Amino acid sequence: MWGTLPDVLDRACTYYAGNTAVIDGDRSITYRELEQWRNRVANGLRSLGVRKGERIGLLLPNSLEFIPTQHGIWAAGGVLVQMPARAPAEGFRSNLAQTEATTLIYDAQFEDRVAGLREQLPALRHVIRVGGDAPLPDGVLDYAAAFDTQPTDRPEVGLHEDDEAYVLFTSGSTGDPKGVVNSHFTWGHYSITAGLEIGDIRFGERFAHGAPLTHFTQIFVLPTFLRGGTNIMLPGLDVDVLLEAVEEQGVTATAVVPTIVYLLLDHPRRAEYDLSSLRTMIYAGAPIAPERLREALKIFGPIFVQTYAGTEPGYVSCLRKNEHRPDDPAWAGRLASAGRPMFQVRVSIQDEQDRPLPVGEVGEICSRQLGQMLGYLDPARNADALRDGWVHTGDIGHLDADGFLYLVDRKKDMVVSGGFNVFPRQVEDALATHPAVAQSAVFGVPHEKWGEAVHAVVVRKPGAEVAETALVEHVKAALGSVPAPKSITFADAIPVNPAGKADKKALRAPYWQGRTRQIG
Repeated sequence: MWGTLPDVLDRACTYYAGNTAVIDGDRSITYRELEQWRNRVANGLRSLGVRKGERIGLLLPNSLEFIPTQHGIWAAGGVLVQMPARAPAEGFRSNLAQTEATTLIYDAQFEDRVAGLREQLPALRHVIRVGGDAPLPDGVLDYAAAFDTQPTDRPEVGLHEDDEAYVLFTSGSTGDPKGVVNSHFTWGHYSITAGLEIGDIRFGERFAHGAPLTHFTQIFVLPTFLRGGTNIMLPGLDVDVLLEAVEEQGVTATAVVPTIVYLLLDHPRRAEYDLSSLRTMIYAGAPIAPERLREALKIFGPIFVQTYAGTEPGYVSCLRKNEHRPDDPAWAGRLASAGRPMFQVRVSIQDEQDRPLPVGEVGEICSRQLGQMLGYLDPARNADALRDGWVHTGDIGHLDADGFLYLVDRKKDMVVSGGFNVFPRQVEDALATHPAVAQSAVFGVPHEKWGEAVHAVVVRKPGAEVAETALVEHVKAALGSVPAPKSITFADAIPVNPAGKADKKALRAPYWQGRTRQIG
């Protein structure tokens, strides 16, 4: 192995000391400055009494401070606790409470949401604020005062690659977020091998991060460093900001959720920007409807890479650039796949009794690799997902004879209507083939006769008009009457959760209010 996470960064900082490592607007640091900053944070934490194995919450937006602080936590021997910036205050409290975190480092923009947390968290000894003009709350330390004058040599901690390094939380798209534990080895394997293979990271890469660094885009930070490249911080997944960054910063690669691809396709001024530097766009979090993917390939060219991953299994498969072949009849159908398992990843489709299923049969997607989680923060949950070395993803899919993986849907998203199983993703893909549809989210709503009925929330393309009945008939023609929506709501946008996925829990909630059981 390559050692611990601080060892990996040390290597990059030695090789590329004078290169620009991170850019945030008009601020930037070199690799040498990154290493020194990391070490000051690590020494500052040690001077506060933080010891190896203590868990530390990091609540920062994508910013210049994020990466050196993250790596400073690891260099101090601390365990990083994921704190998604878009989570509510209760989410912050829950993550810190579940991990028994002793320290929280937060940005001043979250002041209102972290106020009062310390009183609710008896294990929390240190709270450190980054930036802000307002006076520091009682008991809160200033980031610059805590770290700026610390030594710039890496502290001696005695880290081992099997030590705990990271507690991440699942997106909660189908239930309450669960804490997932990774070591220096599993996280290093997860991020470096997957990042290099998926991202096709080249020397001098300029990787733009618009999605939160607490989400999947962080996987590409270390691989970019190992190629002497630059990680460019963007203040959120805003299409206009992304277009401007590609033109002005010469961005060569980025990672987005499918919603951003749809917005780029429908952007009225996209053609005004020089996007010639962009050679890689990774999409993850949810599949792109095949029809919209074909449209994207025609407009942007062969720059797309799809990846399928989960917090528990790590990165599982990818559909590479050369496998996006919309004009080749032998390959066109594979645009609907999630690609093939990556290097050192095994995939098995299993039935309800954990028995492997043959090629073509639909079952639960299970994977096995060195970068998968060690287990859940709550060990009692492990039996639900970890059996015989396999991570049971909760996703439904199948493999074809050439090893391509096809996702049918989330196991918990399946709609059971009149005894028939309906997979929302298939309905969403069918809706996407209608020229008026930009995006959709399909889920089950209560029905007295059938138990559940298929409902769709549809976003129309700019200027497009289409009747509900026309879309229902369109899906019927493609899939038959059972999967066809029984009702459709038109909306301006599909809400997303902090991970950037369609927030079907929020969409379903009004329909299931007051019921003791919410199917699907």
